[in-house]
This record gives sequence, structure tokens and C-alpha cells, in this order.
Amino acid sequence: MKQGLIVTVALICVALAGWVLVVRSGAFNPTDEELIARYTDERSRFVSVDGVPMHVVEEGEGPVFVLIHGHLGNTRQWDGWVEDLKKDHRVVRFDYPPFGLSGPIPNGQYSSSIAYPLIEGLLEELGHEKFYLAGTSSGSILALRYAADHPERVEKLLLSTVPAYAPGDRLPPPWRFAAVMWFSDTVLKVWRPQLYWHMFMENIYGQDDRILPEMVRLYADLNNRTDSISNVRKFIFANSRSTFDLAEAAGRITMPTLIQWAGKSPVLTPAGLDRVAPMFTGTEVEVIEYPSLGHKLMLEDPETTVRDARAFLAAP
Repeated sequence: MKQGLIVTVALICVALAGWVLVVRSGAFNPTDEELIARYTDERSRFVSVDGVPMHVVEEGEGPVFVLIHGHLGNTRQWDGWVEDLKKDHRVVRFDYPPFGLSGPIPNGQYSSSIAYPLIEGLLEELGHEKFYLAGTSSGSILALRYAADHPERVEKLLLSTVPAYAPGDRLPPPWRFAAVMWFSDTVLKVWRPQLYWHMFMENIYGQDDRILPEMVRLYADLNNRTDSISNVRKFIFANSRSTFDLAEAAGRITMPTLIQWAGKSPVLTPAGLDRVAPMFTGTEVEVIEYPSLGHKLMLEDPETTVRDARAFLAAP
């Protein structure tokens, strides 16, 4: 009996090792062709900027509203807002490399210093002269920088959960998620299962019942794109050494600005708002806090957050 148990354990270990080798070979990573077929429709198009294909979605008619997603996000992060805004706005959203369906970048360099000029080039290519601009999380940094550099084009600026400082008070993930993170990143390396992405959302949402299975699958699919994990690691590595002065850029903002802030984000805690808002010395800043929401505000409660965005846009 003891020998049989040993044989069974050995067979399980061999099977697990074989499965890991298959995962590391990239067999589980969806191809670009599969992802494009699954996550694009007649609203999508690809615009080449400096040789990089940028995935763009435009819909609706009216004043132009440009939306920039956050870290590990994609155009679909704004679905709830767009459903409302497209009734009377021309809504523009896009993926920026290494996220979503945009890219690859031919030289393999991924960083905010690469993403920013791509976004500048894309907005120039799209030809919208003036627009409202919104960004969330790391996308808010790109939106802030663009508004500071191009004040003549941005009529109003909307930012949420702005990572304008190193989050030293960041809360550690629960041990279960930490274990899944370790196994995915250390053992599997090139692919993260849907369990990882469900726990990822549990960690950053304020209300777990708002997590939708289709959004978990979307995050898993797009962030398991071939080479996506390694490209994201490059992006984070380069960002951590950025010399871009966010406080200086915030001080150059002159258009009306709204900051929406999460009350239950483990990434940027509520106390961080007191460090971000004072950076905007050249304009009046409206601040709205959401005590029950986590880091991805527009995913978790699009109805409330877009309602407040609309009220801000309507104000003189």
C-alpha cells in the first residue's frame, strides 16, 4: 500500500511537471488572431503609429471624450461609461502597449516613455482638435501629462486613483493570492490562470459581488497574450525609473479637473489623496471620494462614477 502511494505521488508529480512544461512552451497563450476575433467588432480599428498597431474604438456622436485605461487594463475597462456617454458624445478609447490588443512594439521596448509619444501620435492621427480627457490609475498619469503638454486641446480633465507617488502604505495581498501569484510568476512564468485574475480583482475591488465572470476572462485572455507578461514586466521596470516630474506637470494643468478617488483601494489608500490634490496649483480641482469602491472605480460602479463625471462636464 505504501509503495502504491509512492507510485501515485510520483505519477502526479510527473504529470504536474509535464503540464508546467506545456504551459511554459506557450501552448496556453492565445494568439493575436484569436484575441482579435474574440474582442473586436465593427467599432474597432487599428491605427499605425510609428509602426505600432494601436487598437482604437470610437462610437457615438457629439463632443469628443477620450478615455485612457489603467495598468493591466484595456478599452473594455470603460464599457459602463461608454454605454452612457455614447448617447451624446463621440467616445474614443484605445489600448496602449503592452496592454490590450495594441502592439507589438517592433524594438521590444515597453515603458511609459514609449507609450506616451504613441498616445500623442495616435491623438494627432485621429484628428480631434478639442476633447474631454479621462484617465484612470496609470492611465491618469498619461492623461495628466498630455493635458499639461497640450492644454489647447483638453477642455476638461478627469482623473481617478492617480498614482502620483510611491504607495508606501500599500496593503499586502491576502496570503492565498500571494501564493497564486508566486506559483504563476515563478513556476508558470508565461501564463496566469483565471484563478489568478479573479483573485487579482478580489484584491482591488471594494465589493466582490461586482466582479463579473466575463471581465475575469477578458483580463485573463488579454494579459496572457503571447509575450504579454514579459512585456508588462519591462513596462513596470522602466516606469519605476522614470524621471518624469508629475508634480511639475500637475502644476501646469489649467483646465477644470475632477479627481475621483477610491476609499477601499489597497494600491492607493484614501490618505494618498491629500498628497495628490495639492499638486494642482494652477486650477480648481473637484474631488469625489467613494468610500465603498476599490481601485477600478469605473468597472466596479460605472453608473455612479459616470453620473458624477457627467455632472462635472455640465458644470460651467
